[in-house]
Amino acid sequence: MNIKFNVKGVIYGVLALILIVGGFIFIPNMFMDKSKPVDYTMVQREAIPEKILSIMDKYTDQERALAVKLDGKIYIVVTRGNDNKHGIEIEKISTLTEDEKEVMKVNIVYKNKEKSYPYIVLETNLNKLPDRIELSSRVEDK
Repeated sequence: MNIKFNVKGVIYGVLALILIVGGFIFIPNMFMDKSKPVDYTMVQREAIPEKILSIMDKYTDQERALAVKLDGKIYIVVTRGNDNKHGIEIEKISTLTEDEKEVMKVNIVYKNKEKSYPYIVLETNLNKLPDRIELSSRVEDK
């Protein structure tokens, strides 16, 4: 019994197998979000530092997300703006690096006024302030 190998066929088969396996590994990484979630705890109304409350007076009529460093802790302050029909709730906070700058993305949801808050103050586990904060909001579907 004489077995002949088609060397070109074997080479093409190995190359196709490498491309397929490489596609399963590298292509999903191109489309995956490279952000890291931020751990936070919501600060109760009576525990909000006085300096943060004085800063918030300027921004209560704007839809805004601010980062404040106070006593070595990083706080995130989110206000709903002039929308008196809805309150806000945090959906997700994450950080990522764009052009060598730390960007924080804050996602909020506008919800029924009785089930949410006009503003939110969060204490985070971050060590330094982000270079930029992006706020994105959506209205909850009923």
